[in-house]
Amino acid sequence: MNQKISRALEVLIESIYYLILSYALTNMVLLFWRHWLFILFFASECWLMERYSKRIQVLTGSKVLSAVVWIVCFTIHLGIVYFFGRVVGEILPFSA
Repeated sequence: MNQKISRALEVLIESIYYLILSYALTNMVLLFWRHWLFILFFASECWLMERYSKRIQVLTGSKVLSAVVWIVCFTIHLGIVYFFGRVVGEILPFSA
């Protein structure tokens, strides 16, 4: 019983971590849309998705359950981006 609670808590923490980082990377991808750095942030977002998917699969022990959790988190991520929007800003050099 204690093991299940521990794993469920770890899945929750990993999911929150995924949502925060994914939202930040999505904002960076949209900010650098017309710059070559777009590739770096987009690749980082793809890597994060893969890492999260594998970690959840290890924690749950089931491909189906991990896919369901990943789809739910990805849907929440899209909802956050849609409803809260993206961070709008200018790219400024540090020496300005």
